[in-house]
Amino acid sequence: MITSRIARWNLIAISVLLLLFFFWIDPTGRTPGWARFFARAHPALVHAPIGILIFGLVLEFLKGVGWLKEGDNIINIALILASWGALKSVAAGLWLGQMGGYPTEVLFLHKMIGMAITLLAAILLYVRVEMPKRSLVFASWFCILVGMTAAGEIGGKMTHGDGFSSEYAPGFVQAVIGDFPDPMSERFDLSDAAMVSVFESIVLPILNEKCASCHGADRGKGRLRLHSEEAISAHDGDEPLLVAGKPNESLLIQRITLPDGHEDQMPPPFNAKPISHADVELLKWWIANGASFDQAIAEMDMSLNVRTILSAYGLGAIRSGVFALDVPMPDSLLVAQLEADGAWVKNVAESEPFLEIKCDDIACLGSSAIDSLTQQIISIDISGSNVTDQEVSQMGRFQHLTRLDLSRTSINGSGLSGLINLEFLEYLNVYDTQTNDEALEHIKPMKSIAAVYLWQTAATPEGLEALQNALPNVEVNAGK
Repeated sequence: MITSRIARWNLIAISVLLLLFFFWIDPTGRTPGWARFFARAHPALVHAPIGILIFGLVLEFLKGVGWLKEGDNIINIALILASWGALKSVAAGLWLGQMGGYPTEVLFLHKMIGMAITLLAAILLYVRVEMPKRSLVFASWFCILVGMTAAGEIGGKMTHGDGFSSEYAPGFVQAVIGDFPDPMSERFDLSDAAMVSVFESIVLPILNEKCASCHGADRGKGRLRLHSEEAISAHDGDEPLLVAGKPNESLLIQRITLPDGHEDQMPPPFNAKPISHADVELLKWWIANGASFDQAIAEMDMSLNVRTILSAYGLGAIRSGVFALDVPMPDSLLVAQLEADGAWVKNVAESEPFLEIKCDDIACLGSSAIDSLTQQIISIDISGSNVTDQEVSQMGRFQHLTRLDLSRTSINGSGLSGLINLEFLEYLNVYDTQTNDEALEHIKPMKSIAAVYLWQTAATPEGLEALQNALPNVEVNAGK
């Protein structure tokens, strides 16, 4: 028989020990060696009090509906066993949390719910013995049931990710709690490869998930914090954390690629799951490209392996250059006017706002519609026309121009000076013109130029060689 004295002292003891555990087991501290085995037993220890509480709840329900005449003492014994079993589980969980590998906010909530359930079990025993009002008893059981459900959902989320409990829920349940999130498409922000930085969208989520519990804002083991650009930049250890362009010389990569069981392996095997091969490849890719905190995804060279990994996470086609710009669709009336004035006009793609135009006579570039379409025109072909250098120099107003064909015209190239500030110009054809060495000087500052066609021009071999030396990564085609 559980007396009121036992129930009272049980409540006092549970309350005192919970307070002791809460203040004694520092979440930022290091788990003692002897406690690690006990901590790892948390998943096993937590199921025993859950089973006992469910057993007591079933007996309480049967007693409440009149199907069970006796059983008060069995329920009380179950509550004592459950409260002390839950207390052991709380202690193991607190030490397990110290070992790292869990998100801080979620871990704290899980911890508080577990402690609340433990205390509620002791309170319920006291209520049943001292003041057995049915409303208080069933309210206490309801709180315990809600707490166990919430703790189970949070525990599943910490160990298996978001939506673990709801992934295979029936449709009507998911309609209430929301659809199961796709972990592959939700992990990284790959919505705009031309705008989002690799560090913010890919690197930081990996570090927060795998490293920040021990090396984050709340905890800096080994004087290392990896939760932000500022924290990473401020690292002043004996070995360089990041060596731009050299991932294998970076301490970060060296530590996360050590063999299992090595004393310096990160994350430590008893703390969290190892970093996946895919995540290691992404971190190496970032460092190999300079470990920039600002560079966008589209700005980094991407191997087939990295592209495959990011595609699995939802990366679509990467829009770069002018195609990454927000440009309105061209006005069809203006396009029709331009065609009426002698230009051949073509859309580069059905869903794109950009246009290609070809003119046999330079007069078409004087169309009244042309100035309203300078954003959309990215390719101009005026080969064989009567264009002059003065008119070429005015083509800088086509700020999104990527291709310009001036071949078989009478220009000497002096007008190319007006094209220097075209940041997207990649292709320039001055074949069979009088372009000379002096004009080549206007090509050298073009930052985005990729190919220049210069055969049958007035440029000398020395001038062409100087241009190639100035632009070593550009195709300088002199027809040889």
